[in-house]
Amino acid sequence: MRTDNIEHKALFTIPAAVHSTTLANIKPLPEQRKITGDKQTDAYLWVLEVIRMNEPAHLDAAEAALEKITITTKEAEKRYSRYLLANRVDPFVAAFGTIGMDNPDQAIKNAREKIKKAAEVCAIFGSYEAALEDVEAERVIKSSPKFIDDYDWGWTPEELKDGHIGCDRMFEIDEQRRTLVGGYCDVLPPPNTLSDVVRELVYWDWLYRERHCAARELGHEYGYAEHPNYVYDRENHLEKLLSSIKPVTRAEAMEVCQWVLENERLNDLGDVTNAIILNLVGECEQ
Repeated sequence: MRTDNIEHKALFTIPAAVHSTTLANIKPLPEQRKITGDKQTDAYLWVLEVIRMNEPAHLDAAEAALEKITITTKEAEKRYSRYLLANRVDPFVAAFGTIGMDNPDQAIKNAREKIKKAAEVCAIFGSYEAALEDVEAERVIKSSPKFIDDYDWGWTPEELKDGHIGCDRMFEIDEQRRTLVGGYCDVLPPPNTLSDVVRELVYWDWLYRERHCAARELGHEYGYAEHPNYVYDRENHLEKLLSSIKPVTRAEAMEVCQWVLENERLNDLGDVTNAIILNLVGECEQ
C-alpha cells in the first residue's frame, strides 16, 4: 500500500542536529611500541598513530608531543622506510606505509575534520550505532510486498555453487530485480518535481557518508562499504525520473543541470546522463 500520507519531502529531508556531541567513551591511547629500535622514529610513529585515532581528547596532546620530537619528519620517513625494506616488506607496501609521514600538519588537519564530521553524526543520530539503524524511508521500503533483501537473488544453483558471476550476468540480474521492485513506488510517495528527485538523491548520498563515518568510528576498517541493494534500486529509478519529469521553471532546469554536471556518478552513466541533460536543456531553450 502506497504511503500517500507521508510526504516525500518529510521522508527525504536531512534531519537537524538535536543531540549532544559529547562522546560517552574516549578511545584509549595506543601502547607505545618498540618498532624500529630508534627512539625518535618510534616516538614519531606513535604520535602519528595517536593523531590518526581522531580522538578529540588526545589530539591537542599529540600535537604538543610533535614539538618534542627532535628528528625531522623527512628523516623519520627515511628511517622507517629503511626499517621496512630491511625486514623484507614488499617495496610497494613499504612505500604505501610511509605515505603522509612527512606531513604531520595535514594529518592533524584531517583528524580535526574527521572529529568534526563524527560530532555531526552524533548530533543528528545520537550515537554511531543509531546511524546504522534503518531510517524511516528504509522501513517504508521494507514494508513493500516486492521488497528484496537477498544479495544472491537471481543466481542459479550453479552460480551459487561457484560463488561468483561475471559482470554482464550481474548487470542482467540487477536489471531483472529493478524491474520487479519498480523503485518501490508501491510504498514510497512519488517525487513530483525534479527538485524532489534531487532532494532524495542528495539524502541517500548524505546517509551513506554519515554511516561511513559512524562505521569507521565503531572500528570497521573499511567503514560502511556500500548501501544495501534496495537503495541502489531506488536510486536507479530516480536517475530515470531525471530524464522524464519536466522542469517546473527555467530556473529549476538550470539548477538541476548544474547539480548533475557536478555529480561524479551521474557524469559516468552514458546514455542515462545524456537523456537527463537533453530533458533539462530542452526546457532551458524554451
